[in-house]
Amino acid sequence: MSSQQVLKEYAARIGFPESGTMERIFEILYDGEQDVAVIGALPASIPEIAKKTGLREVEIKGILDRLFLRGAVGHPMRRPDIYKLFPAMIELRDSTALWPAAPQELFELWDRIIFEEVVPLVGFLKDAKPPAALRVVPIEEAVESRSTVLDIDSARKLVRDAELISLQNCACRVHARRMGRGQDCPLPSTEVCMQTNGFGESVLRRGVGRQITVAEALKILGDAEDAGLNHMTRNSTAKDTFLCNCCACCCTGFSFLKNLKYDEVFAPSRFRVRHDREACTLCGICVDRCQFGAITMTDDAVITDASRCYGCGNCVITCSSGARVLEEVRPREFIRVK
Repeated sequence: MSSQQVLKEYAARIGFPESGTMERIFEILYDGEQDVAVIGALPASIPEIAKKTGLREVEIKGILDRLFLRGAVGHPMRRPDIYKLFPAMIELRDSTALWPAAPQELFELWDRIIFEEVVPLVGFLKDAKPPAALRVVPIEEAVESRSTVLDIDSARKLVRDAELISLQNCACRVHARRMGRGQDCPLPSTEVCMQTNGFGESVLRRGVGRQITVAEALKILGDAEDAGLNHMTRNSTAKDTFLCNCCACCCTGFSFLKNLKYDEVFAPSRFRVRHDREACTLCGICVDRCQFGAITMTDDAVITDASRCYGCGNCVITCSSGARVLEEVRPREFIRVK
């Protein structure tokens, strides 16, 4: 297979078969025919790649080390001997955004992909209806019966149970900053993305993050909640996971939700807010706190669109009158096992 065919096939696999923008991204990430020959042999180990390409193992290792640092290739979980390509556009963006020497052009190209060229892909996803990759995690303080309902929902339990926690810059925030967005974000730090166990090992192996303690992780969660950010994790109960803290001003997922009306980008938590109109003082804090735009206010009422409530609890923890509470509305089985 020619180099051009390899790259066209990869672009098609991640949803952009005729994109000149993706073609230019590949030109930045992959340096010539030897790089393309190597990625065309993936997934594979270095000896397997050598058999497929005829290149020497030492050459292949040098290529893969460079591409791994750029975020242009990755490893399956706990298999550092195997190299693979990323199966989705957003995973490739997230990985390459953390390349320390990434040129400004790369972020401009990703902007074009996400805000201009992803529209047809979103239409396809709506028709195909794949499960959401991310799930909203409720703020623990917002749930009244914490002892029973939070055993598989608590962000704090995720980090307390983890054998390893890593912290890295959030790819969405790095991308937004490089494009001049997010300066007014309620939590300016880009270090808000945590990974546990196998995901953490991968981050540390690449050198784009650092290991942190449970106490440090809990502080990050608290700071994020104070700033009104939403906890997001994988839409499953797997122990190898990530836990990011997302905002509407920086997060790419929120841009899909708000600009492209792709509601399935996030799975809601098992909870939904209930509002007591009689107890409400019309302070308006909940309107500002809602990253999903589910809350509006008239002269005499606060109105919550239940279809847009993802059950995060951001509006609950700052409601001084107690007018807002989270109620469990979905069973434990709502969360995917894998």
